[in-house]
Amino acid sequence: MTFVRLIDRISMYRFVLLALVLLAAYSLAVAASGTDFAYTATQLLGSLAILVIVCGVVTYACAAIVRVPPGSESWLITALILFFIFPGVTDSDAAWGLVLAAAVASASKYVLAVRRRHIVNPAVAGAVISYLLAYFSIGPFEYPVWWIAAEPLLIAMIVIGAAVVWKLREWWLVGVFVVVSVLTIIVVALDADTPIGEALDLGFTSTPLLFVAAIMLTEPLTSPATRILKVGYAALVGVLMFWGQTFEITSDFTLAFVPEIALLAGSLFTFIVGMQWRRTVLSVESVRPIGVDTYEVLATPPLRFRPGQWAQISAATWSPSPDKQGTRRVLSLAGAPSESQTRFGFTAVGEPSAFKKGLIDGSTTRLYVDEVGGDFTLPRKTSTPTVFIAGGIGVTPFRSMLAELTARTGGDLSHVSMIYAANADDRLVYADVLDAAKNLGAQVITVVGGLVSVEEIESVARPGAHYYLSGPPAMLAALKPMLIRAEPELRWQPWRVHTDRFIGY
Repeated sequence: MTFVRLIDRISMYRFVLLALVLLAAYSLAVAASGTDFAYTATQLLGSLAILVIVCGVVTYACAAIVRVPPGSESWLITALILFFIFPGVTDSDAAWGLVLAAAVASASKYVLAVRRRHIVNPAVAGAVISYLLAYFSIGPFEYPVWWIAAEPLLIAMIVIGAAVVWKLREWWLVGVFVVVSVLTIIVVALDADTPIGEALDLGFTSTPLLFVAAIMLTEPLTSPATRILKVGYAALVGVLMFWGQTFEITSDFTLAFVPEIALLAGSLFTFIVGMQWRRTVLSVESVRPIGVDTYEVLATPPLRFRPGQWAQISAATWSPSPDKQGTRRVLSLAGAPSESQTRFGFTAVGEPSAFKKGLIDGSTTRLYVDEVGGDFTLPRKTSTPTVFIAGGIGVTPFRSMLAELTARTGGDLSHVSMIYAANADDRLVYADVLDAAKNLGAQVITVVGGLVSVEEIESVARPGAHYYLSGPPAMLAALKPMLIRAEPELRWQPWRVHTDRFIGY
């Protein structure tokens, strides 16, 4: 449990960065061990040094020009992804090719953007532009080779990739991509009369299937925000990557769906269907304490969302020294869609991050909403028995849901039950909303200074109910066996249990 809590305190971008660093270290060790490998450790170290330096310099230069803070981890993540995509340094032309690829990738975040929102993963942009320019023999650009797809790295890629997917809770996205990719490989193999086993072995050991699944597809800003769209996105990239089709553009040039082109198509799909044509700019109207180390933010204009969804919010205030915890946060929206303001809450225990500190002291007056999404939403049928279980600040989406249910049901909440757990009385928040819910027939139980018990779970369990759990992952993991004990049918009906985990913010 202690290890899980430690992992949960790491932001998702930092976790991905640490995973890539570990994978890079392992790759260098394999290259230095004398194993039959595509590049020597010296060649890979040279590549890594060039990419990190160029990505850092270009990122900070572009950030200074447009007056936005550079991400403390995003540019390093871009450099490391490019490290696994492009060849090691074998000569001066290869070195210049890496310089250009890194410069293009880093600048694309600021250039290939629509109204302050980039539409393509920077590493994909660098890979695609390098591929196209190398194809047309322009300059010393290098073809992406995706050397991470090597058999000596397979086990490490599986372990590290699984850890990333577990942290980001993107099993649906990655699972669909892997299944569709495998099915596409099989269909292509049957059509070409190739042994299926041989084709699958080639797909997992000689293509970047696992790297794309765990690292590339899961990037939040270029992947859809809801499950249905994620399924389409993953399926599209999986089919295009392994379709094996080449299209003739002219008599001299053809288009092949290499991994970077397939990922480009996926990014464009996300941008179009997500309708995220621009960032929403919020003006902060007030930030007030609502409990010990707990604050509520009110801002305008109101956002369009469904109760229970989250918003990815950034405070892009220029500073040459980036926030070590990043400038973006994923926060559950606490208001109702009908309210005239945007409302969300957060906790700030100990020394707050620069993001939270700016809100608390009033220096941050403008916020940017990059994305609104999530599937932690109410059943369409308002009379469905519903049970909410919240831990700490995990109560915020339930405030939104209770307000919406009150409006949709005409004031009858007799089908709603709720358990709200907090470490102390002074950490309980939104008492006014909970009291109002009680007056409308909802069953509300508060647990202070302890764990939610099996008896309390059994007291709110209802046949056929949908259960919504929001709080730290360790708490949610402990609750699921209790729910199954209270209602054994959940073992075969897992779709009735909805979770909204904190993944580090």
